[in-house]
Formats: sequence, C-alpha cells, structure tokens
Amino acid sequence: MSERHRVAWHGPLTVRELAAGDWRALRELRLHALRTEPGVFFSSYGEEAGYSDADWIALATGDDAHQLFGLFDGERLAGISGVFTDRDDPTGGTASLGMSYILPEYRCRGLASRLYEARLAWARARPQFVRAAIGHRRSNHATRRAIARFGFCWKVDQPYRWPDGADDDYVHYELQLHAEPG
Repeated sequence: MSERHRVAWHGPLTVRELAAGDWRALRELRLHALRTEPGVFFSSYGEEAGYSDADWIALATGDDAHQLFGLFDGERLAGISGVFTDRDDPTGGTASLGMSYILPEYRCRGLASRLYEARLAWARARPQFVRAAIGHRRSNHATRRAIARFGFCWKVDQPYRWPDGADDDYVHYELQLHAEPG
C-alpha cells in the first residue's frame, strides 16, 4: 500500500474560503506546490517566493474579484484552489479557476471535487460571471478527468512553455454559468 493510502486524517475534512489569517499556511502550501510540481502551474517558485507578507495576505483575503479555498484536515491546510476574474476577458464576465493543489497523501479520494464545487458555487453567486474557464497541461490527465466531470467543454489548445522548461499544449475549457447579457 502506498504512503498516500496510509495517511491518517487528524480531523474533519472541510472546504472553506480562505481569509487573511490563513496567509502563512497558504504561503507554505503554495510554495511547496510550486517547488515540488513546477510543471503544472503558470507561476514559478522563484516568482512567488519573492512575494511580500502583504501580497500573501491580499491573496488569502477574498473579494468580488477572487477567492481562494482551502481543504482542511482539522487545522491543517491540505489543499488549495482559487477562482479569479480572468485577466484576459476585458468584460470581466469570465471566472478563471486555478491554483489547485492537494498534498499527495490526500489525492485519489475525490477531494478535488469538493474544491470544484466550492469555486463554481462562488462564481455562480456573482452575476458578473457568465462563464468559468479552466485549463491544464495536456499531459495532466488527472486534471483533464476532473474538468470533464464538471461539464466543461473544450475550447482550444495553445502551445505553451511551462515553468519547468517543457513545451506542452495548454488545453482551455469553458463552462456556461449564466446566460450572456443582452
């Protein structure tokens, strides 16, 4: 049996919005994710390791433009995921899902679904978002399967050089949340 399947949970597994007081745990987990799995994120460890405490507090503190969620095992932050106003959509109508990471010992238990549900519920509760966008590195099959389970539709593949230096397509998907205005 792998180490992943032997982990003992220390409390109830919950998903909740992160808040300013979670910034240290967020920083620790995010930097761990970027350091250990550099090929699945758009950012790099070197870039985010330079963030100030104020930057981490702002990231952990949600607003109408973004919200991060944490998967907690009791008090331990075991996973993170976020939803942001898509910077590539000048209308502000697209919620972009990203920053997802779950510690390896918590994977393969359906917990990513709880983070998807939280992010999509948050986006649907904000009428400015008419669609959600998400994507993955073509070779990331686990993420592809999770995206498909939530009804996202393929939009386009784009060549991309990942922070680990590898070239692999970025596969874009969208999900309609609300009717388009007008």
